Amino acid sequence: MYKAVWKRSPIKHYHIGMKGNGSTITRITQPALEEDGAYIDQWHGYKIKKNPRYMNIHLASGETIKSTEFVRDIEDVV
Repeated sequence: MYKAVWKRSPIKHYHIGMKGNGSTITRITQPALEEDGAYIDQWHGYKIKKNPRYMNIHLASGETIKSTEFVRDIEDVV
């Protein structure tokens, strides 16, 4: 079967200017400490703002998504 546009599974490689989810990435930020599931709870009860599970990706369309939801659109090169 031939597809004009291929969609890949979510990836961990993304950068400003990359196209995906129907838009272009304009900014990448760390999630706030208050966001549930962004950081691992430490044994002493606090959260450390270091090594989040995902990053927030801001798109040119005005939408903000998690990096785990980002899917890059690949055009056919043949």
